[in-house]
Amino acid sequence: MIGNVTAWGQSGYTILEEGELDPVSHRLRVRHYLVADPRGETLEQRFPGLTEARAFIDYLENDLTA
Repeated sequence: MIGNVTAWGQSGYTILEEGELDPVSHRLRVRHYLVADPRGETLEQRFPGLTEARAFIDYLENDLTA
């Protein structure tokens, strides 16, 4: 299940929470984070935290401008 989607960077990348719904609390238990490119295609990599996903997007954007 996909949870919140967060825009990050200057090129249109987004970070998606992916996890499972907790049957007791009815809240999403985030397992990892995914990155979608500016066209909305989800990339293969999974990230353990939001910080790592943001750093990956920063890396991609810096690589594009180099």
